[in-house]
Amino acid sequence: MESFSFYQWLKTQTERKDVIGDFAFTMSQFDEPKATRKKANGHMIWATWLVDKNASPAVIEAFNTAWNEYQTLSQLS
Repeated sequence: MESFSFYQWLKTQTERKDVIGDFAFTMSQFDEPKATRKKANGHMIWATWLVDKNASPAVIEAFNTAWNEYQTLSQLS
């Protein structure tokens, strides 16, 4: 499997009929978050961006669910 960034992977999930699909569809409306600090990892970049946007706890939970699935799939490839 080709290596995708989280954002690239997320954009392939927009048609899903679950919380990840809802999150992916919403995030596809935005540009990919960029690091605001040196040495920030992918999870930190996204988490910081969501907090800065005042994301609800449900959105944060959907992000973490999506991130965990992405990480699991990345390790399998």
